[in-house]
Amino acid sequence: MNIRTIGLVLGVASGILWGLMDIASQFLLHNCQMEPPAFISLTMIITSAVLIFYCLTTRPQKFFVPLRSIHSSFSLIVFGCLILGTEVAFFSCVKGTNAATAAVLASNRPFFIMLLLCFLGSKPTIKQFLCSVMAVTGIALLVTKGNFSSLSFNAVETLVGLGAPLFSACYTLQSRNLIERFDPVVVMAWAMTIATILANGYVPFWSVRLEWTTLSILAILCVSVVGHILAYLCYLLSACKINPTVTGVLETVEPLTTVILSYLLFKIALDRAMVGGAILILLAVSILGLTRHRKSAIDASAMNSKH
Repeated sequence: MNIRTIGLVLGVASGILWGLMDIASQFLLHNCQMEPPAFISLTMIITSAVLIFYCLTTRPQKFFVPLRSIHSSFSLIVFGCLILGTEVAFFSCVKGTNAATAAVLASNRPFFIMLLLCFLGSKPTIKQFLCSVMAVTGIALLVTKGNFSSLSFNAVETLVGLGAPLFSACYTLQSRNLIERFDPVVVMAWAMTIATILANGYVPFWSVRLEWTTLSILAILCVSVVGHILAYLCYLLSACKINPTVTGVLETVEPLTTVILSYLLFKIALDRAMVGGAILILLAVSILGLTRHRKSAIDASAMNSKH
């Protein structure tokens, strides 16, 4: 399996894993009545604990290597802040508007990646742009069932919601140098730990109130391990192996996964608009998957000069 194929598989896998996380998040935020700050603090502390334990038991000699350089230490802090910003922006938008609006806004990540790549001197192809449009349109059809009046675009909350794809696009590119230079799991451990410290500085995890049941525990573990560890690692590794814009489009299988799981688990009916949206997403992913792309014009020296 060549590098490009691995990148494509990892990109799709990240979307599927985040789709699983979405189901668990919906259960915690709606059924368990958790507030976004408490939700983020609790899941992040578990994520960091698992990553740190894993790193110290499997690769202790590599754990402190990124901290030996002021430059890489600062990059880790920025990475952690961007991850936390993505989480806060997305769940705040869900709270202030609705899940459909937040999903549509978050799906604009490929466009923000394109803009950042243009700024860094790498122009996206027309095919990448058109596939991004197809994917976003497909997501809109999936989450709204063709009824776009269900979207709520309040000016302030829309700007907050757009922070999620913006911060996500920033860490997609900003973390490339770290992922390529150091052990990816170690990088994620430090970035998540930084995000955890900041999140718990606002809402300490020990103050979170939650009815601990088998389902709530499983949901917490799903978000913390499947969403915050496995999905993030798959996504970032994919963005290092293929063009980040392509990875951003591949990750749009996330809402498709969520809809399919909702249909299987909660018996939510699928209408023509939703099926059409699913076809658009799959078509966009298939076109990009069958097309060879340059990894990116951003090499290690370019990244070092920008960051």
